[in-house]
Amino acid sequence: MATPLPTPSSFSVKDAWKPLPKGAWNEVHAAHLLRRIGFAATPELVQSALQTNVETTISKAFRDAEPLVKSKALSEFAATANENYRAIYRDLKTQEEKRDRRNELRKEDNKLFREYGMSWFRHARKQRNSATEKLVLFLQDVFVVDRRTIQDTPSLFNMQQILREGLGMKYDDLCKWVSREPAMIRYLDLDKNTARKPNENFARELFELFTLGEGNYTETDIKEAARAFTGYRARNRYEFYFQRKLHDTDRKTVFNETGNWDGDDIIDITFRQPAAKTYLIKELFKFYLTEETVHREYVEELGNMWANHDFELSYLVNTFFGSQLFYHPAFQGNLVKSPVHFYLGLCQDLRLDVVPFESRLLRSMDVMGQSFYNPPNVQGWLYGEYWINSTTISARRQLVDYLFTALNEEKLNGNDQKSLKIARNEGRGDFLVTQDRLTQLTSLEPSEIATHLTKYLITAPSRPTYKPVLQNLLRSSDSLDNSIRYAIIALLQSPAYNLC
Repeated sequence: MATPLPTPSSFSVKDAWKPLPKGAWNEVHAAHLLRRIGFAATPELVQSALQTNVETTISKAFRDAEPLVKSKALSEFAATANENYRAIYRDLKTQEEKRDRRNELRKEDNKLFREYGMSWFRHARKQRNSATEKLVLFLQDVFVVDRRTIQDTPSLFNMQQILREGLGMKYDDLCKWVSREPAMIRYLDLDKNTARKPNENFARELFELFTLGEGNYTETDIKEAARAFTGYRARNRYEFYFQRKLHDTDRKTVFNETGNWDGDDIIDITFRQPAAKTYLIKELFKFYLTEETVHREYVEELGNMWANHDFELSYLVNTFFGSQLFYHPAFQGNLVKSPVHFYLGLCQDLRLDVVPFESRLLRSMDVMGQSFYNPPNVQGWLYGEYWINSTTISARRQLVDYLFTALNEEKLNGNDQKSLKIARNEGRGDFLVTQDRLTQLTSLEPSEIATHLTKYLITAPSRPTYKPVLQNLLRSSDSLDNSIRYAIIALLQSPAYNLC
């Protein structure tokens, strides 16, 4: 039976955001943190965490991350893109010539986007980068832009990089950075926002999706705020430019404050509103802890603490993940893994490299419901049980089957053979589970194997149910090698493994 959500009467608000006591730091809590802050809780990670404490584990998870390096090909494309697109209109005469050149550039950009997606998965799969990249995914679901609208890979890379750098900033400052990012300028039509004809898209999403949430602003606030963001433009495709002659210099009244405001002023005023203290925290709960609504007193208490620390994102992250409330039993084994979490968790749990085949990986993510950098709309992904339907569950099971199937290299097409060769030259070749790996478990008794698998692959609440089932499965075949393979696949395809 699921543990009820905490309430102020059962778990005091005063204690909720206090650090987890040192004596409470155990295997269950360490595995819970590792699965939520990253993608997996391998035996080595759990034991490493237990040798320190919760604060050190959190700090190390973010401190050790490497930068995601922009590829040479993407850098070269970005360096010439503005001139290449301008040349279409300047140098080409016929519509056919212009169309053909645009298609060539689009084809090159599509190739770079697929390569970018593959490099991001390899980067996020590295344990040292997982916590940072998962937090970047969270921010991408707040500051949404998508590939369908922004058909420009360098802009998408730059936008993600701004969010990555923003993890060490104050949240209000990050909002200002985002308002100047060319991908966001294009996505929410800031490049169409003028004093004569204000466009309200960015102002609306600033209030509704970035800072306050619905019901905490008026239509007048949106209209007035939109005027403050007039003149925001992108120059040479990838540079912010403030075009003063398009900016509305008249006075504006937003949240009952009147002045000759610009965009930064509006963001400062926004963060003086009570709802700015709690909006991002509610989103953090949905992404990392629970689909259910947490009691407002917990959210308000953390919001006040965060505001008192100038909306520093690092303070919010450390307090949230290190708190007593984070480890409450109601939040353990209750959250459905996203497709990204599911696949990268499989890679880390099974000690696998990311599969090097673009079509296999990116198409699998699409079918599972989380196409790389392509959320369904401006509100981003819907999490939890929204990930689960007959199609996506089937896709998850097929992915597990694939990881346990021998690779037939003769059937690979030319591109996949080339990708395989590159991966092996770079020392990446273990992206499928071999029989040799499974044979290592044959020295154990079925009960020991079942204990091992349930301890490190699923959460504590599910273990009592699945352990006896696995034991019976392991004893049901004359070949322990085969029964181990079937048992692991069955566990990875089970509802329990889809939860964290």
